[in-house]
Amino acid sequence: MSLQDTMNEKVLPLATKFSQNKFLMSIRDGFMVAFPATMFASIMIIIQNLPTTFGFAKYVPKGVMDFLNNFLGPVSNATMNITSLFVVFGVAYALAGHYHATQLYAGGIALSAFVMLLPITNTKAGAFIDINLLGSKGMFVALITGIFATIIYSKLENANITIKMPESVPPAIAQSFIAVIPGAASLLTFTLIRFLFTFTQWGNAFDFIYDVLQVPIQGLGATLPATLVVLFFSQFLWWFGIHGTLLVNSVVSPIYAALDIQNYNAYQAGKSIPHIICSTFAGSFETSGMILGISLAGLYIAHSARLKHTMELTSVPSIFNISEPMTFGVPMVLNPTIFIPWIVVPLIMTTISYFAFATGLVPYPTGATVVWSTPIILQGWLATGSWRGGLLQIVIVVVSTIIWIPFLKVLDKQYLNEEKAQAAKEAEASATEQ
Repeated sequence: MSLQDTMNEKVLPLATKFSQNKFLMSIRDGFMVAFPATMFASIMIIIQNLPTTFGFAKYVPKGVMDFLNNFLGPVSNATMNITSLFVVFGVAYALAGHYHATQLYAGGIALSAFVMLLPITNTKAGAFIDINLLGSKGMFVALITGIFATIIYSKLENANITIKMPESVPPAIAQSFIAVIPGAASLLTFTLIRFLFTFTQWGNAFDFIYDVLQVPIQGLGATLPATLVVLFFSQFLWWFGIHGTLLVNSVVSPIYAALDIQNYNAYQAGKSIPHIICSTFAGSFETSGMILGISLAGLYIAHSARLKHTMELTSVPSIFNISEPMTFGVPMVLNPTIFIPWIVVPLIMTTISYFAFATGLVPYPTGATVVWSTPIILQGWLATGSWRGGLLQIVIVVVSTIIWIPFLKVLDKQYLNEEKAQAAKEAEASATEQ
């Protein structure tokens, strides 16, 4: 049995099962609830910092700069800094769908359970909640709450432990009564958890989760080795035709999202940005540009009609990081000839990028959400707030192109031989007919 057959038989079913896990799928889908708001915040911070990003801030009147800061500065408090609220509702909503429970009520109950755990500071001026707990510091609490609050709610609803109203009651009202007992059980559980934490040294669930779980995991996730491992599995799954990015992101998104918010807040405040690894780094400097590198390499060496035609068709989409035409057109999926560069090239690109940041050649990523389809160079510029980010993308595209050339030559030769054999076969058939 060949290596490819072994991988298809042993690894593919396991990877497929992993990709269909309801908890991972719910985390992935739950984070998408925050996407519109965080995208808006990212666009606003890019606009706010345009003069600085493109180097003409000193020519802009102070009144204009003050207006930009005062008008756009508060946006983050209603978007990036409350990401955990979006996440807890989104995860609960998605997970309830997998349990065939009422999604809207499950999301609302999970959100209430999350707020139940929040420590409240009482002063003479009133009661206050630390907004940091609604952002990066509350990310893991939001995930855990969204999952467990929904499990409790869904199990009771599916067991019909509910208040049933007469058929004459309007459906919307009847449904709200159905949610009362499952919702109460879930909220009572989290009320008990909140109370028990008051007897611990942390005083609340947020500080406990942050100190014991989130900080160590973030510390590990923000390292280069961990990033390379994550990227390896993402590319490995893609080779099987499974959307590795979506699957792996369901695991690392909580870590990267928290790092994003910390970078974003530091950048907005004009402070030193703390992290290299974050979603902005992953989206702009790990695989972004590789597809363009493949396209350039293919156009340079292609002699076979198949490879030449494929690269011509995919060259424009590759500028915008659209990989599917290349992935399934060459194809990359289950193609043993390109397995090595498909896995190795992103690892090399990531390593080069990481050390470019670590050595100070390029400013750290800002944490802003840059649309994945933003063209190369502009994407790197916006991700770092500096032209050096765009230059780094040029470097990794060139490296990608060079590494891919010898492997594509082998593939091109295979295609060329197939075309010659096909042409000879057709010529022989034509001669026979004559």
